[in-house]
Amino acid sequence: MHELLSVWTGKKGLKLIAAHALVYALLLIPFNQLQWVVAGIPVRPAAAIPVVCGILFGPAAAWGLGIGNIAGDLFGSWSLMSIVGFFINMAYPYFAYRLWHALVKTREAGIDQYMMFSFWFVTIVATFLSMFLLAGGGTIFFGRPFESKFIGYYTNSILLAMLAGAILFYVIYPWAVKRDAVYGRKWDEKTMKW
Repeated sequence: MHELLSVWTGKKGLKLIAAHALVYALLLIPFNQLQWVVAGIPVRPAAAIPVVCGILFGPAAAWGLGIGNIAGDLFGSWSLMSIVGFFINMAYPYFAYRLWHALVKTREAGIDQYMMFSFWFVTIVATFLSMFLLAGGGTIFFGRPFESKFIGYYTNSILLAMLAGAILFYVIYPWAVKRDAVYGRKWDEKTMKW
């Protein structure tokens, strides 16, 4: 877990944290202002990126998405729950990063059937864990009903993460691998460079 701290020590890590925070906030803010609901479920396009960003950029994505969530909440949905949200939005891509690299560390980087199934598996597990913790945090600290909140959070996140996230992953992962930009492969906390 020391990589969560060491990512702050290099220019690349700092740039990626800032870029993730900006992009995530820009995706969150409009949908905090106007609610887009389909079949009773609020649509959050930002739900497509935590797993993809976690797989690609590890700790930098974790910090960036946590910070971006706080920035997004400041424009429309700020509450004390936003503090819990910071930690969950940080944990979500970090869970994805750790699980992904455990599954594929011995495989050649690239897109094949195993990698896509691994992506979907990581998405299901990381989303489940994160939304479970988010609903649990709401219950423990704010007395919110766990079951209904968990179902809402999970449904809200999993569909876009599985579909739009898979498309993003399919397009971006080979590009990032080619440029040695995937955290945990060529870029890591020891070298901190491309």
